[in-house]
Amino acid sequence: MNEKMFEFNEYIEEAQVIYLEDIREGHPKAFTRKRKTTPYTLMLQMFAQKGNTQFSELLNFYSSQGQPLDISTVGFYKARMNYNPNAIKLMMKDYLSMIYENDDASLVKLNGYLVTAIDGSDIILPSTTENAEKYGVHPETGTATPVMAKLSLLYDCINKLVIDPCIGPYKSSERDFASEHLHTLKETLRQPTVTTLDRGYFSMRLIDQMMDSGQKFVMRMDNQKLKRYSSQVASGQDQTFEMTFDRAQTNDYRKDKTFRTKLMNTTYTLRFVKIPLTKSETGEVYDEVLLTNLSADEFSLEGLKELYRLRWEIETAYNVLKNRMKLEEFSGIRERLILQDIYCCIWLYNLTMIHLMEVNEAYEIPQDHYKYEMKRNINIAIGIIKTYFIQSVMSETREARKKSMDQMNTLILKHLVPIRPNRQAKRQNSVNKSRRSYRYTY
Repeated sequence: MNEKMFEFNEYIEEAQVIYLEDIREGHPKAFTRKRKTTPYTLMLQMFAQKGNTQFSELLNFYSSQGQPLDISTVGFYKARMNYNPNAIKLMMKDYLSMIYENDDASLVKLNGYLVTAIDGSDIILPSTTENAEKYGVHPETGTATPVMAKLSLLYDCINKLVIDPCIGPYKSSERDFASEHLHTLKETLRQPTVTTLDRGYFSMRLIDQMMDSGQKFVMRMDNQKLKRYSSQVASGQDQTFEMTFDRAQTNDYRKDKTFRTKLMNTTYTLRFVKIPLTKSETGEVYDEVLLTNLSADEFSLEGLKELYRLRWEIETAYNVLKNRMKLEEFSGIRERLILQDIYCCIWLYNLTMIHLMEVNEAYEIPQDHYKYEMKRNINIAIGIIKTYFIQSVMSETREARKKSMDQMNTLILKHLVPIRPNRQAKRQNSVNKSRRSYRYTY
């Protein structure tokens, strides 16, 4: 137990040296002299934030290490403005790649595949002119016009890890984000994966990309898309087609002559599946249409139904990030600070999930003691890990680190919550408008 946290401690300290050029990109003279605030302490403080005022954050951070607060909030934020947030994303990507490489045997898969999902969500940013110009404003009626950005995640639905985040303007194309995610997926993981996508992602360009790169997918389809094929499939059945496209059927891509020519000269072997479902509210039966390049030998119709059901886990992840980890409560209004907060929040989410996997492997929950099936309380675990893993990282000896981690595990083991049947966590619109008392000059 605790091995993953020990590995993280070592990784995060070494990373500040290995990725130093990435960290100070745009500020080549940053962090070249010994100062009160180093890249290492900066990153730890970003992880440790709990939503207080910035003075309180710094005071709590330093006092928890038994150190005096000898840096002003202005000095601290000047240092953070020198820290490139993309370096945090790069470090997280390489850290996850290492986790997937070293712990392949302990990862949970379905029919030998890691099940991933891609989905996007709007997030509220601090309302500044700079942010509004870059990211856009939500066209709400009434007086409130919040500044918004688009956050897209590539998510491991069974192991509950965010593999890749993308952030862009509010009106960014989710298909473009999906294309970026799929490139990252191929670069980061060596295991076979199946990526699930909702109906809004349908694009022959995206399908072509996945098939060219040998990536498996399951995509929910609008009934009007590729109707000439899906209409031939009966409810509860599936059928594989050799799909071709003529000039009239490729009009959507006429601005891209190269891809249009490829589309008209390529045969795509794709499988259509119609799964009958019943609306719980009305009892009405309807068909869900799925498009996939998985064969019947790889996944049966029932297997595809289970596979796509797992996609719901990305909705749960957004709920935790927004409503439990307060992803939209930023420590500053500048873009650099916002991106630092988002990437650190996502990394802390991953650390929490990795540690909970380790705890669950080491300590099985005695389910026969309870009315409902129980699981570890993620909400409480987040707060516990935020407190104790920083103490552990800053401890000078391995014994002191182990003591902090043992205290952390003792608290996590005490807090369980029931898994109640037929309950779903719907994604909610956040009411947060960046309430933090951040410095308006940074």
